Amino acid sequence: MRLINSLNIKFKLAILFFILCTSIAVLGYKSINISEQNKQTLKVVHSKSQTVLSLQNRIITPLYRLREITQSLVMAPNKEIRAGIEKNLDELVKSLDIQFKRLSDSQIKVKQMWKNYKYLIETIKGYLHEEFEEGAYVNVTTSSRKQFHLLTNELLSIQSRYLNNATVAYSQAVLKSKEIKVEILTSIIVILLFATIVGWLVSSNIIQSIYKVQNGLKEFFNYLNHKKSGVKKIEIDTRDEFYQMATIINQNVSNIQNNIEQNEALIKNATKVLENIKLGNLGTRLSQETNSNALNELKKMINDMIDNLEIKIQNEIDKRVEQEQILIQQSKLAAMGEMIGNIAHQWRQPLAQISAIHMNMKVTYDFNKFTKDYLNNKIKEANKLTSYMSQTISDFQNFFKPQGEKEEFSVEKACKEAYFIIESSLKYHGIELSFDVKEDGKVYGYKNEYSQVILNVLSNAKDILIERGIKQPAINIEIKSGDNYEIVKIEDNAGGIKDSIIDKIFDPYFTTRHKTLGTGIGLYMSKNIIERNMSGHINVRNINNGALFTIKVEKSTLST
Repeated sequence: MRLINSLNIKFKLAILFFILCTSIAVLGYKSINISEQNKQTLKVVHSKSQTVLSLQNRIITPLYRLREITQSLVMAPNKEIRAGIEKNLDELVKSLDIQFKRLSDSQIKVKQMWKNYKYLIETIKGYLHEEFEEGAYVNVTTSSRKQFHLLTNELLSIQSRYLNNATVAYSQAVLKSKEIKVEILTSIIVILLFATIVGWLVSSNIIQSIYKVQNGLKEFFNYLNHKKSGVKKIEIDTRDEFYQMATIINQNVSNIQNNIEQNEALIKNATKVLENIKLGNLGTRLSQETNSNALNELKKMINDMIDNLEIKIQNEIDKRVEQEQILIQQSKLAAMGEMIGNIAHQWRQPLAQISAIHMNMKVTYDFNKFTKDYLNNKIKEANKLTSYMSQTISDFQNFFKPQGEKEEFSVEKACKEAYFIIESSLKYHGIELSFDVKEDGKVYGYKNEYSQVILNVLSNAKDILIERGIKQPAINIEIKSGDNYEIVKIEDNAGGIKDSIIDKIFDPYFTTRHKTLGTGIGLYMSKNIIERNMSGHINVRNINNGALFTIKVEKSTLST
């Protein structure tokens, strides 16, 4: 054992390699002898098997095919088909003639049977040429059939003898193989015993060294995973390559321990800095040093990120605020334009009535029928109309006034308030609006904003009905209560929305109208109000002859 400890691994492996080469050489020599003997045996078996296979492929299989063609010839319905079958029959007969001639002279009986069978086939053909189908049929089912079976039985008998010869050759090969197996097993046992003894001595020495290195590395990995204090050095008694490996591992483990401690300190420092960033404190920086270039680069990147993060965040906030302000301003301007248009429609009739009062007063005055009572009555009528116009302004102001707090409100009432704003404009353009209230319910949210959404959808429906010149334009508002949502469906008969743009109509600044006629933010703001401010859903789809907007807002739980 001392001798083995003093050897290096190369020499130990050289001994094992020499034993391996010797074993392979002996077994190789034996294998070559066996393969040569098996080659001769297999050559004999193969030769006899090929004879059997050749007889089957050259004569027996085509003979069965000939029988099928002969039967097909007899059963053919007309001369044209028989001509084609007879051609194939003649070719196959010629081919079989050649194969039977190749048989050995000892197969005279088979050759004579073939001649008899071939004669019967010619007889069948003769009957068919003379249009004596009954004779051909009787021949093919009696004499020809009998001769065919005699011929095939004789061929199968010959094939059986060939197979028996192959079986005998195979049995001899099996016996020879058993003898060779015994010889090979004896050689293998002797070689394995010798190789096992020498290999065990050499490998046990190597395995002991590997085991010590493995335990040392296992302790080191446990230190990495569980941060256990202290790692034992690897002690190797031999003076081979494992001793050198253990020395290098011990040095590297010591260096890695120092680097890990520095890296952990940097990571802890980084964690504290990130926690400060999470709390909004961007004033701290990483200061811990480490030997890892990657961690030093990460430290520099984190410090640079912190330096720029506050400025970038503030710039982004400023941009968002500016964009939101622009969007809100555009929405207000668009709403104001709609409001002015709706006020104009609301005031058109009262102004006409006031103008009629003035004309009536002038005519009365011209006919000298102007009295104090008459003047007072007309003033009262005019005051009543101006009071209605003033009330209209108040209603519009209340409708568009921002609402600070959420409240519980009726869906039907909110929809009808939106209808009041646009009612005169709808009537002016001859658009019929109907309500189908299946079940009114209450929701919790911003009432004015909800009514504004209804007004936006109604305004869009009105605009598209006018733009497309729809005959008998109509809008229907259906209000119903679901299991979890209060649902409003607004349907028009304007022909629907193009499939190419239906997914874009809720995008900001998207509009199908000229930029002077629309801003493209009404439906975008509506989607934000319903989905962001009221946790609901709004969507649109095309139906038979128009578009259907569905607005769903969760039911209020205050009343339950």
